Amino acid sequence: MKGEPLTSATHPELIGWVDKHAGLEKLCERGGWPDGATLQIDVCSQSGNDMIADIYFEEVIQEMSECTPTRNVRCGQFSLILNPDGSPQSIRLLFPM
Repeated sequence: MKGEPLTSATHPELIGWVDKHAGLEKLCERGGWPDGATLQIDVCSQSGNDMIADIYFEEVIQEMSECTPTRNVRCGQFSLILNPDGSPQSIRLLFPM
């Protein structure tokens, strides 16, 4: 999987699983929420069923004084464990970036 970034267009099941299980809201810094449609995974390394990846997404922040939400890019490095069939088994945040 290393090379091109993984997106909802190329890997919808993986992106959906990560959106649901990664706890991305912990990376939101201004009280916003993660926009799952903007999720992107950059695989840093993979060995067998273990993957290290940088996960990027936009935090959506609704300001009281603005009609249009503000968006800020957030990122964290995660460890993913894959099942033998390549489906995700577990994910944990290594550190925010």
